[in-house]
Amino acid sequence: MANADARAIQDTAGQVDLAAVHRVAAAVAQAQRVDLFGLGSSGNAAREMAFRLERIRVPVWHRADPHSALTNAALLNPGDVAIGLSHSGRTREVIEVLAEAADHGALTVAVTSFPRSPAAEVADVVMTTAVQETTFRLAALSALHSQLLVLDLIYVAVAQLTYQRTTEAFEVTARAVDAHRLPDEPQRATRRRVKTTEGR
Repeated sequence: MANADARAIQDTAGQVDLAAVHRVAAAVAQAQRVDLFGLGSSGNAAREMAFRLERIRVPVWHRADPHSALTNAALLNPGDVAIGLSHSGRTREVIEVLAEAADHGALTVAVTSFPRSPAAEVADVVMTTAVQETTFRLAALSALHSQLLVLDLIYVAVAQLTYQRTTEAFEVTARAVDAHRLPDEPQRATRRRVKTTEGR
């Protein structure tokens, strides 16, 4: 499994169009609204990307429900970005969301393993992924790591373009959850020794 996933990631990296990555990242960094949509395991990748972009103050929406995704897409404007994920590129709901976003002038991005698929045809930018199937992990199930790589490239490029905003956001969000983290291991070990001594 590790070899299959590593090969898929390497193959995906080998076919990445860096100019496309920078085009999408520049649009995301300036957008008033970014929409992400996918179903099944592609939906998990979309949700992870939304979490990362939220963390660096990108106004991003992720909806798992197709109807909500369509209404979100209808609210997009020129300068906004819609990213649809579908391994096959033939998921009807993803195609519809991208088409709706395109109708309103948003930059549309398809993340798919098939560059000549219907989803790719309605997208302004196509980011391709590679998969390595195994016996119990068919193509769509094995595409997640490749999709995350492509999305992570976009995320890092956005963070680089918005360096000051990103670093400030990291500091603010880290402080917000700092009180919910347990102390480092050495401190906990010291406390255990103290409790043991007190018990005696």
